[in-house]
Amino acid sequence: MYRQGLTEQSNGASRRARRMNLRLQEILKVAARMFAELGYERTTLDMIAEELGLSKPGLYYYVKSKEDVLGHIFQNIFQNILDQVESELSVGMAPVERLRQLILAYARQACVYPEGRALFLYQSNLISVCSAEMAGLRERYQQIIEDTIAAGIAQGQFQVANAKLASLALFGSLYCIPLWYVPDGPMSPDEVGDYYASLLVGGLVTPLPFSR
Repeated sequence: MYRQGLTEQSNGASRRARRMNLRLQEILKVAARMFAELGYERTTLDMIAEELGLSKPGLYYYVKSKEDVLGHIFQNIFQNILDQVESELSVGMAPVERLRQLILAYARQACVYPEGRALFLYQSNLISVCSAEMAGLRERYQQIIEDTIAAGIAQGQFQVANAKLASLALFGSLYCIPLWYVPDGPMSPDEVGDYYASLLVGGLVTPLPFSR
């Protein structure tokens, strides 16, 4: 009976945690949309709470501040990208194909979660709220890109000299996707990913003219 009671308590706690997480994700989606549409500075927690049909104390149960909301959005996006990357990339994958998959993973996430546009527009607001964990997620993705390019250079697949600089340029291009992507527009997430992959990987594979 004692063990059964502990199991029931554990199951109950798990269900509550799932419900809380679902509610938090709903809050983040609504907040991200409002940040993108109204602007970060103009959007208040009162407005977010009203849109969700919550009281302000009810909203505070899930998030501490507007900055906390933005930080959670940032963390969500990069955690989802890393989860997808780590589940799809195989150990023996060639650097060219590996980089292509890294780009596709980012593009899909940026298009599926177009409210991430708020991150592009208001990334300066993240500086004060980004925890080491949040910053680490972005750095981890950037490092995977840099390591992949470095491996491609070593194997003669990429015709560039500086893996770090190439990775920063590539990441900068990807980071802008939420700024222009329209969910109901002419391109699907996979088409966006394919286009970016062809453009960016092709630029590393094909030697580019360089004049001093």
